[in-house]
Amino acid sequence: MNKYLYKFLRKLFILSIPIDIAIVCYLISDPFKTTWHYERYFSDNTAHVGLNMDFVSTENFVNRNPIQKYNAFIFGNSRSQYWQVDDWQEYIGKEARCYHFYGNGESLYNMERNIQFIHHSGNDIDYALFVIDAELLRQAEVKPGHLFCTPPRTVGYRNIIKFHTSNFIAFLHPLFVYACVDYQLHKTLKTYMLEKYLFEQPIVYNPKSNEIVDQLYDQAIVDGTYYNAKRMLRFQDIQHPDSISPSILLKENKRLLREIAHILHQHHTKYKIVISPVYDQIRINPADIQVLQDIFGKRNVYDFSGKNPITSDYHNYYEESHYRPTIARQLIDSLYLQIVN
Repeated sequence: MNKYLYKFLRKLFILSIPIDIAIVCYLISDPFKTTWHYERYFSDNTAHVGLNMDFVSTENFVNRNPIQKYNAFIFGNSRSQYWQVDDWQEYIGKEARCYHFYGNGESLYNMERNIQFIHHSGNDIDYALFVIDAELLRQAEVKPGHLFCTPPRTVGYRNIIKFHTSNFIAFLHPLFVYACVDYQLHKTLKTYMLEKYLFEQPIVYNPKSNEIVDQLYDQAIVDGTYYNAKRMLRFQDIQHPDSISPSILLKENKRLLREIAHILHQHHTKYKIVISPVYDQIRINPADIQVLQDIFGKRNVYDFSGKNPITSDYHNYYEESHYRPTIARQLIDSLYLQIVN
């Protein structure tokens, strides 16, 4: 072998050692649970790394569907998390086999991919509940970031390299590595770890329905310690009661919505489209409401955006983005009240 080529390959090998070690550590630890198979993606009442909930929803569906044969689905972003299937089943029937299919910062693109995936899995879609908002509707393209990447299964694995590259890059972030090592050594959650790297909420995870119930926050509310001065800062200067969001449903957004509607019509699905009561009190644009009504039918679209009794009381929210399960339950009642009365 040419000595210059040998030296080059030797230097290349030496330089690759750190990245090789990182890859091995990533594969072994699998911090985002995207490499290996898992029957259960969360352990109750323990600290956990933030996971891509679109990916979790997809893989957990694949795990459970052969037995459960789901036929009723709740779709949405993290605001839909608190719409519990037990509350929904009171109106659609206990025989419905419900699954909660949601993602962090869900995009309209991912939502359309999810329902296509369910359709092509051969499931009936007898009931569907879509919990949406302007932020979700605006995103008609692939969203970057390891927490938001489209699950490879839902796009025929066309993005598998990009998906795992995104997760690996997130794994290499120095502060993430430091936080994980620090926690493993001391088993103590420190302030810098919370929210961005690790989550402290004691949770109960139901893999059958793919639902997470937070216990820490609601207990603090009952105890009167939740809405402290620091947390109240998150509610300041958020509301804009006289504002209307710009029209966001452009050509590609409308195409995705029509694709969803087409599948629903194929399955003769009983469905409802719910626009969340976001605390900012910004009304969704009437032109966008009209588009939703034209595609899904006026009687199936429910708009709770803007200023109303829910968005006027911060006690209905954990912070400026997420309303509480009691509010989701109230909204479910209002959606189906006309059916039971």
